[in-house]
Amino acid sequence: MTLAKSVLRTFNLAGFPLSAWLFALRIWIAMMMALYAAFWLQLESASSAAVTVGILALQTRGQSYQKAVYRILATVVGVAASLVIAASFAQSRELFLVGFAGWLGLCVYIAGLLDGNRAYGAVLAGYTVAVVAMTQIDAPQTIFLAGINRGAAIVIGVVAVALVSDVLAAPNVHSALSDKLKAAHRRVGHFAIATLGGESADPIESANLLREITGLRPDITALAAESSRGGARGAAARSAAVALVAEVSAVGALASLPPKTLPCLRKALGEALACPLRERSRALQDRLQGLVDVGYADLPGALFARHALDLLIQNSRAQDAIEDVLADRHPARAIHAPIYRSRRAALRHGLRAFLAVLISAMLFSLSGWPFLSWGVALVAALTALSATVPNARAFGVNAVIAMPIAALLAGVTEFMLLDGVDQFPLLAIGMAPTVLGSALLLTCSNQQLASIAFLVLVFFVVILSPADPQAYNPETYLFLSIIAIASAILLRVLLGTVLPTSDELRRHWYLTSAQSEVHNLLVGGRSPRPDDEALFRDADRIGQLAALQPPSNDNRRGDLRQAVYIFGCAAAVRQVRTKLAELSARSGGLLVGDAYSALSGCEPRGLRQAAADLAAKGGELNQDAHSAARSASLDLIWVAFLLEASPSGLDPHRSTK
Repeated sequence: MTLAKSVLRTFNLAGFPLSAWLFALRIWIAMMMALYAAFWLQLESASSAAVTVGILALQTRGQSYQKAVYRILATVVGVAASLVIAASFAQSRELFLVGFAGWLGLCVYIAGLLDGNRAYGAVLAGYTVAVVAMTQIDAPQTIFLAGINRGAAIVIGVVAVALVSDVLAAPNVHSALSDKLKAAHRRVGHFAIATLGGESADPIESANLLREITGLRPDITALAAESSRGGARGAAARSAAVALVAEVSAVGALASLPPKTLPCLRKALGEALACPLRERSRALQDRLQGLVDVGYADLPGALFARHALDLLIQNSRAQDAIEDVLADRHPARAIHAPIYRSRRAALRHGLRAFLAVLISAMLFSLSGWPFLSWGVALVAALTALSATVPNARAFGVNAVIAMPIAALLAGVTEFMLLDGVDQFPLLAIGMAPTVLGSALLLTCSNQQLASIAFLVLVFFVVILSPADPQAYNPETYLFLSIIAIASAILLRVLLGTVLPTSDELRRHWYLTSAQSEVHNLLVGGRSPRPDDEALFRDADRIGQLAALQPPSNDNRRGDLRQAVYIFGCAAAVRQVRTKLAELSARSGGLLVGDAYSALSGCEPRGLRQAAADLAAKGGELNQDAHSAARSASLDLIWVAFLLEASPSGLDPHRSTK
């Protein structure tokens, strides 16, 4: 298997590896199979089967299967919504348009709270109403039949992709994800070793590590759709990702301590991470636990040992979870990997989609062009899809570039390559250059080029609209092309003028929401999730922040330094509250009142005094409660240290909404 992968990656043809050519061939075969089956079944929307294949043009089976499931479910929801909206506003086009715009806005808002293929499914449920009902606005009695035809075509496309992927052995998510997890584990280990060696923790490097780890979540969620063992693999992969995030957090805590703290122990810890032997790791954990138990006798050493112990434990958990992924085993503990999504950004996207439908309908109506409903449907679909990508404006630019290319290629294929033929083999050959070329470019590492290729692949089929028999109507082609290009240009204008969401605004939202959450934790709020899951959500927010483009590198470094600090502060506060809750349970509620009050006051001096009181009075309790008191005492001191080290511009005493 390794030799086969190596051959696929190293053998090049026209600048593309053999694996890319095999992917392009699979997409072309699946698209032709879907078209042939739709023609044979005499479906009115046969081209939707080919469009489905283009939309499902993903390089692994798991991703394709998961997207296919959401495409089918979203289509069912969208067709049902089409019937309800059409029945509710059958007597008024204006009210129908407003109802559709409201539905699309709601779906886009929901998509803004989701990620990956779930977000795609949400927006598809929205713009399916445009494809099914808007294009049938002059004959509402045909909406149900149009929905059935579209659903059947989509199922055919999904089946074609599944068959071709299985027969031609498309790569799976599992093997690639395993390699990514192991690579991330190595990079986190190198980062930890460098930090232990005295190097300062670069906030950009920390943020990029967190972005890399949280960026694996779409692949992790796709595992369940790939095989019967996908559930176990997905659970293990989630555990590995959460442990890796916690490991980065522990490294950040160690980097905050003086670099000369316990040099011998730093060296031993670095050696344990470089050569992870379980016996050595357990012996070092026992040694670290002994230093933690010393507590106030050696405060810097105890704090170092506290976070070094966390680092070792999380490193072992990550290693065990990766082994579980490789062995298809369920992990010892089921864990979630929640994401962060800004509700303000989601609401903004939803309102923009609502307004885009109304504005485009008004503009196309004033133009007096044919295919008015098709233009509104296209603007609605593009606006909805723009809400699922990290950079909506870049998506708009790519659409402006891709749409003329797709229209030109559709015209060349229809009127020059095919030129009136009605045999299916000739249709398949005529479509091959565009389909194969677009699919090849989909495999490029250049994200803009891949995005343009995806849009060309999909809208080439939409504009060509292969049918049995093909109409070969130049007037229809011309108007469809003009409407498609105009829709892309209108999309770009709308994204820049209607509730634009700049990277600067997103940075403000991310940082203020993180600061507000830390404040709420300090003054008494409880996290609704376990500590490690909440940590993963915070890391996802940092990953999104790291993906934004600030005006300058200095601003980017400052934003990420502040975000990483808040990330560590939130982790510390959640940890101390967990330890205080444990101590309260073991001591019958004694001793913890002053500690909670000190946290709510957000005063480092009060926190240190509460920590000293816990350490002094903990000796009066039994052994387990005494151990919990020592841990809570150290965690209180750590929170006090972080509050004193607050970077410029961050005020943990004030909630920013």
